[in-house]
Amino acid sequence: MSASRWGEEPVERVDTLRSELDRRTLPPHLAFFYRSPQTQQKVAGTFVKQGLQSGNRCLYFVDTNTRATVERVLETMDVDVDERLDAGDLVIRSATDAYDEAEFDPDQLISLLADAGQESIDAGYEGLWVAGELSWCFHTDRPYDHVVDFEAEFDAACPDLPVTALCQYDLNSFNDESVAKALWTHEQIVYRNTLCENPYYVPPAEYREQTTRPLNARLMLDQMYNLAHAHGKIERHEQRLSVVNRILRHNIRNDLNVVRGVLARLGDDERNGETDPDAPVECRDSQVDVALEHIDDIVEIADKARYVERTISTSAMEHTALAPFVARAVERVEASYPGVDVTVSGTDDADVVADTNLDTALAELFEYAARIQDADPPRLDVTVTDQPPERVRIGIRYPGPSIPENDRRVLQSGAETQIQHCRGLGLWLAKWIVENAQGRLEFPESGDTQIHLELYRRLE
Repeated sequence: MSASRWGEEPVERVDTLRSELDRRTLPPHLAFFYRSPQTQQKVAGTFVKQGLQSGNRCLYFVDTNTRATVERVLETMDVDVDERLDAGDLVIRSATDAYDEAEFDPDQLISLLADAGQESIDAGYEGLWVAGELSWCFHTDRPYDHVVDFEAEFDAACPDLPVTALCQYDLNSFNDESVAKALWTHEQIVYRNTLCENPYYVPPAEYREQTTRPLNARLMLDQMYNLAHAHGKIERHEQRLSVVNRILRHNIRNDLNVVRGVLARLGDDERNGETDPDAPVECRDSQVDVALEHIDDIVEIADKARYVERTISTSAMEHTALAPFVARAVERVEASYPGVDVTVSGTDDADVVADTNLDTALAELFEYAARIQDADPPRLDVTVTDQPPERVRIGIRYPGPSIPENDRRVLQSGAETQIQHCRGLGLWLAKWIVENAQGRLEFPESGDTQIHLELYRRLE
């Protein structure tokens, strides 16, 4: 169990992990592998904070860190530690003391966790979330296989317990073989701030029978991380390709049918000699104008499709001030709709986690709201507010009408169908850009005329 040099790990952003913990159903038994104390503290703090926000009691077993360090980390994440401790929502204990209380016996320790989980349920919590620093095992004379046996026994008991556990492994302390063994007993892992499915996971029944398993932990971890990112990228690419293709087929076909109809009528009139030389020129011109409008629509949607292909697949997140993005989006809608009245209020000087194309997303939403409303000139009220403890909310209010129900339903489902589809790519583009930074875009219900989007505030 001696230490091996895994190299230094940079302190990476945990924004994606925050979003995954928020929206995914977690397995009851996870492992977290890290190299730097800063990464360990932020990820473990993020896990505890999510547990508290989702109505669970949280139990943290400290060993390498002190109780004061854990409290300080949570306070920087806007957790009211004193209030949570006083209410019993948060419990911080020494890992060594807890394991010593169970006499380092796996069955006794599982029994203690089961009792704590049931006590949490009886007290009105959703369950018990446990974050444990596994460095406690260096303070015992037990072999590491004893710890792995506990992990396997706990993994077998987990489905029957109201407990979600995060076991924390320092890659600078555990050697390659120990890390590989830890991987066998956890269905999902957190590595490099990414929640990964674990293809090396061995179910408890098989674990007891199987004697030979892969031991190249570095390769196993890197493969899991790469697979998780590749899988997510493929899912997003396929969804967006499907949407773009369906919109292009549907909208371009409809627009070309209109153009074809106009040209056919004009051509028939010419061939049949039915053109009235005394008819107003405006009649003929109006038909041409209709055709030109639909051709312009085709050109616009083709340009946006190219923009999606060019920018969405290569976009990046950054910690940045929100105000410049809002200002650029306002400039664009003012150029597209001369005379538009845009009012911006609130805390737009906040620092947020944003896709580098956020101004395009805001501009698409501003232009959509300006285009569909009845007011002349168009009016937009843009309000930026804090959403404690960690988000910034942007509201775009306009004087009706609301987004058509069909468009809203399709955008919320994330997919176009032959029956349900959204006109144009603008709203899709905004949705994808916001979600690239783990943000949320909410379209108003019928009768409401305000679009909301939320972004994470920058974590210090």
